[in-house]
Amino acid sequence: MRDRRSTVLLVVVALVVALGAGGTLYTLLQGGGVSDTATVEPGPAGGDVPEGYLGRWEARVGGGGTHRLTLTQGRVGERVLTLVVDGADQHCVFAAALARKPGSEGTLRLTAATVTSGAPLSSCAPDTLTTLTLLPDGHLRRAGPAGTEAVTYSRVGPAS
Repeated sequence: MRDRRSTVLLVVVALVVALGAGGTLYTLLQGGGVSDTATVEPGPAGGDVPEGYLGRWEARVGGGGTHRLTLTQGRVGERVLTLVVDGADQHCVFAAALARKPGSEGTLRLTAATVTSGAPLSSCAPDTLTTLTLLPDGHLRRAGPAGTEAVTYSRVGPAS
């Protein structure tokens, strides 16, 4: 009886380890992990991101910092945004997924951005839910919840 319990316990432990490894592998293959590039793996053709949003965007912010944002095609739940924030004393890279299909108002809603890398990492904090809006003049506005400052971007090129 004791040998049987040991065998069952060993099988359960092996199953837990295998599930943990599989989950880690799945996360990495879905675009998780650490990256310091300003590009995102493209989603499937015909994704949910409208063409006008796709590409590379840049904004200068107070204090001489630069925000470089890249939007690629993807479906709900897939990573479509990479944001690189460079300031005098920091370099942060964030990623966010499409939270839902664009509505009739044409805005994109993204999940809260996660930090994928940073230097120093302590200067990079996860972002809140983000709304992206294409403006009539061709710029892109990224806004968070009420009370946060919106950032306006200019297009600098197609997604690479």
